[in-house]
Amino acid sequence: MNQCVLRATTVGAAFAGAVIVAAEPAPDLKTIDPQIVETRTVNVTQTVSLADIPAGSKNVRLWVPVPTDSAWQRVLDCQVVSAPGTWKVVPQAEGRGAFIYVELKNPTAATAEVVVQCVVERKGVYFPLETAVTPGKLQPVLFEEALNWKSPLMEVDPRVQALADKACGNERDPAKQAILIMKAVADVADHYSKDSSKPKCGRGAASDCLDQGGGCCTDLHALFIAMARSRGVPARMQYGYRLLDAKAGQTFDPGYRCWVEYFIPGAGWVPTDVVAADNADAANPKRWASLSATRVWLWEGRSFELTPKASGPVHTMLCGWAEIDGKPVDVLPAADGSPSKLTRAVRFEVLKTDRDPSAPKLPE
Repeated sequence: MNQCVLRATTVGAAFAGAVIVAAEPAPDLKTIDPQIVETRTVNVTQTVSLADIPAGSKNVRLWVPVPTDSAWQRVLDCQVVSAPGTWKVVPQAEGRGAFIYVELKNPTAATAEVVVQCVVERKGVYFPLETAVTPGKLQPVLFEEALNWKSPLMEVDPRVQALADKACGNERDPAKQAILIMKAVADVADHYSKDSSKPKCGRGAASDCLDQGGGCCTDLHALFIAMARSRGVPARMQYGYRLLDAKAGQTFDPGYRCWVEYFIPGAGWVPTDVVAADNADAANPKRWASLSATRVWLWEGRSFELTPKASGPVHTMLCGWAEIDGKPVDVLPAADGSPSKLTRAVRFEVLKTDRDPSAPKLPE
């Protein structure tokens, strides 16, 4: 059994990945300070499996994302418990995370598994954007990717632009625009957990979300990102999964969960799960600019090239990426509903939770 221990570097997690716009803030810059509502530490074992490897295959390649340090997350310990063939841990370009890369030559088994065990600390955070006045202005040239109107599956088309303009009206404050856009997405689209008639799993596209009136979390977040970018608010996608307390001690498929980050001058990158906010009690004052501590972050963005390079850019990925003899394994269920050959299972325990008892529970 191959085993490798990865030691996380302690960083200023709250600011990891932030775009630095100046050596020091402008004298008149007033910060929008976040509230740390909760801190949660979990011990999680993650197993990513590739099934139905055809007999006679020559080369199997796997890219398996693993938890690493990021905004609001510290990995206190991480071990690769087992992996087939030859493998290494590969940081991805532009701080997108780290993946275990596996090459399996002439496989003799029909299944390949990568097992990782990590201790992860997450902070639940809230930004008071609805009452904030955004100080200063951002420089668009520094946010080129997060403002790209032509990103695959998140294009700014006339429908997206019209919906964003209707939602925001004459509002120009980026923080208030972000809140208005989130509420507009919640009004025009429902996650399948709220409306069972919506598709459960798709490619995650802004246009699909409008056509279907909702869908999966990536559909809704793709729409938010496109709308935010149309109004000059930088936005980007984050991927991982949720570990809800009710599932502790069980082995289960967490699926995947995405959320968004949008850049607000004076606050930095603000995380929000629009689906969780929409499903929360409307009386919760912390629903639209917050993210609970029940997440595990794995990677950032979409439509990017993996390292080492795969057969093409990855537009949609749920729990990793696999190729058999150069052909990608479909990450989405087949037309007949059968699941992808690439799946994930987790088992976790909560080691510690610190929470402000006076604060409303953050949407999960």
